[in-house]
Amino acid sequence: MKDKFLNIVSKANQHKTLIHNFSYLSVFQVFNMLVPLITLPYLIRVLGTEKYGLVVFAQVISSYFGVLIDFGFKNSATKNISIHRNDKSKLTEIISSVLIIKLFLWLISFAALFLIVLMIPGLRKEMLLFLFSFGFCFNELLFPQWYFQGVERMKYITIINLISRSIFLALIFIIINNVSDYLLVPLLNSIGIFIGGILGLLILTRKDKVRIKIQPISTLKKYFIETLPLFSSNAIISVKDRMNVIFIGSALGMNEVAVYDLSIKIMRVVMQPIDIINTTIFPKMGKEKNMKFLLKTTKLTFFLFCIFILLVQPFLGSIVNFLGKGLTEAVIPSRILLLIPLIMVWSLAFGRNCLIASGKYKVFTLGMFLTTVFYLVLIAVAFYTGLDMYLMTFISITLFTYLFELIYRYIAVYKTGLIRNE
Repeated sequence: MKDKFLNIVSKANQHKTLIHNFSYLSVFQVFNMLVPLITLPYLIRVLGTEKYGLVVFAQVISSYFGVLIDFGFKNSATKNISIHRNDKSKLTEIISSVLIIKLFLWLISFAALFLIVLMIPGLRKEMLLFLFSFGFCFNELLFPQWYFQGVERMKYITIINLISRSIFLALIFIIINNVSDYLLVPLLNSIGIFIGGILGLLILTRKDKVRIKIQPISTLKKYFIETLPLFSSNAIISVKDRMNVIFIGSALGMNEVAVYDLSIKIMRVVMQPIDIINTTIFPKMGKEKNMKFLLKTTKLTFFLFCIFILLVQPFLGSIVNFLGKGLTEAVIPSRILLLIPLIMVWSLAFGRNCLIASGKYKVFTLGMFLTTVFYLVLIAVAFYTGLDMYLMTFISITLFTYLFELIYRYIAVYKTGLIRNE
């Protein structure tokens, strides 16, 4: 018994950094999970499903620009920083280049959003809503999460986000009192995100003494081209992950957007620990390419989540009723979407911690492209057959799309020999 205990302690010491980072990321993700769950019932009750659906619709539009501004640096910059973390000169080059490129993309995105909203009458009447929602993009512009992940100091991600999200949470309950306050929801969220971004940059420049310098065009071009395949894959991912809201809002209305959003939020809550695990081990996989470690971690995660999702099912009706304040239509969609976390246990492991960590960007991007084509074919069939008039059609399309993505990644990691030789 004593030997077993000592063996556990020895293994824990070997992975001390991973455990430390996992703990901080767990706190961060749990808090991020709780904020929308705490505010959701209140916002649906105060704003009503129509206005709440409109707020979600505007957030999704802004999130597309967030994909452009991030440009895939959450993966490529994290990997580069983890490799060069002890080289101050190289760190300055990487960080400065990323921030300059992001600023340029942010300015382009803001101009594009303004012109799009101005040109479309249906959007123009909600100009302020879309402009306030664009404040979500401050997270991609300002907050250097990729830096803190690369140097494996997740505590700063956790502490800063706790501060910024707490500000948003408090102000929602203090200021949002009736349906006419719906414009303040994205505004308050944007304020919290902006504060968090500034705090992150202050730690990077003041505490870690990283200097931000203007970089030569050739250097900026190098990092831009290096990350372009990842941006392409993220842009493709955003089609299948976010386009449903636009299709549902256009075909069925904002009430159905609210139902879909509730179902997706429940699914994402369950999926958060999976993302935490994969985010935590990504720097290790980028450096060591330890596939045996990855497979052991993934198998254990899959087993535990099978048990967890089975235990959640009997209580799902009560959970939906509590969060949705009467949106019982979300129960069946939520049951179906809870299969996706089981798919993503393997899909994230194969995609992020095999293909991306090993630099197989083109293979990864091809998978995203094929998955998006598959998704759009299913959408086209739905519209052609008239099945687009049913919310369950979009729920089913979402499930099958994630399953297709997993199948591609499974084939890819074995064909490239990343796991076959383990």
